[in-house]
Amino acid sequence: MRKATAVDVLIVGAGHAGLAMSALLTDAGREHLVVERREQLGGGWQDRWDEFRLVSPNWSTSLPGWAYDGPDPDGFMTRDEIAGRVARYANVIGAPVALGTEVRRLAPLPARGFRAVTTQGDVFAREVVVATGSYHVPRMPRLSARISERLTQLHSHDYRNASMLPDGGVLIVGSGQTGLQLAEELAAAGRHVFIAVGSAGRVPRRYRGRDIFAWLAAVMRHGADYGVAFPTAAQLPDPRRRFKAMPALSGHEGGHDTNLREFAAAGMRLAGRLTDAEGERVTFAADLADNLAAADRFFDERFRAVIDTYIERAAIDAPLDSREEIAYEPAGITELNLLREGISTIVWATGYALDYRWIEAPVLDDHGYPRNERGVSEIPGLHFLGLLWQHSQASASLIGPELDGPYLVDRLASAAPISASA
Repeated sequence: MRKATAVDVLIVGAGHAGLAMSALLTDAGREHLVVERREQLGGGWQDRWDEFRLVSPNWSTSLPGWAYDGPDPDGFMTRDEIAGRVARYANVIGAPVALGTEVRRLAPLPARGFRAVTTQGDVFAREVVVATGSYHVPRMPRLSARISERLTQLHSHDYRNASMLPDGGVLIVGSGQTGLQLAEELAAAGRHVFIAVGSAGRVPRRYRGRDIFAWLAAVMRHGADYGVAFPTAAQLPDPRRRFKAMPALSGHEGGHDTNLREFAAAGMRLAGRLTDAEGERVTFAADLADNLAAADRFFDERFRAVIDTYIERAAIDAPLDSREEIAYEPAGITELNLLREGISTIVWATGYALDYRWIEAPVLDDHGYPRNERGVSEIPGLHFLGLLWQHSQASASLIGPELDGPYLVDRLASAAPISASA
């Protein structure tokens, strides 16, 4: 694709969201092209660490036109399995994908449509769907530059396995899904693990007889029939809540809870939020007890009432809540001498920043987030799919495109494709 190409709809990104949109557009009879910067299919799952597993069950990998039909619906796929499934989906739906095609610039045309400048030539499109997710640039705190050069520092994005790290203890900064899964993995490898605990919540692996994702999916798909629903993006009390860490959970060993109190009782050492660093010395806020208490309350405050109401109104025969609370109260660390504690590595599980600098249109808010309503931006013809809280907390999940994609298809303008000379 070295010369200018004209299409009706351009989809940027061939991960699960972009491919789901491709399937929906094919069903709607819309001509389109999917461009992917990677040289092979599989989406961002290919960037995960070696022992990565999904936190949602295998049945959640069902995509438009291709339901999961494997032997273990309640299991949890490995990195290579989910990347392979996404790659196969492109073949199942016959998606028109151009690999090795990175969009460097996307700009509205004076009259109508868009010009995308890619590494394989220009693409002119009447409509564009940006399906690049919300995890673009690994976020490293500025204070990491003040830490002794003796330490190996890496973002969780670059972590692959315990053997790649130098011998010694590991400080993990961040207590969301990734941070706690890596903490378990490193502890199992014999490492002395320290965790700087932030504001991430946690949810139970199972609740009232089912995997938590079974209840979440049921409410998202059928809750409206019973007058129950989780909050939408428009109902968030503060738009910054879109960027909060995902609640902790694990798909390893058949799936289980990740409870920091249990981690501490097993020998991991916990601190509050990291506040400062200088050479071999790091300090933490005295907020560990508050952060653990907030994590304990998270599920009950955000999800429990909605799920219980759904169970009652749908007349579902479900056992009562049988969760057992862990009362262990660890002593919080407020200061560490990294050298004295034998810590050789810091893993920054501090999430990602958005990067839409390649979109040359005034579409971003003060936080770099695209202004949109259910994926429809303020720029006519520019749409998004798979964003954090595009419509709800499910939007960036595997089932998000199933919920949000049809809405976008209905709102794509029906028109003939523009020409490459536009």
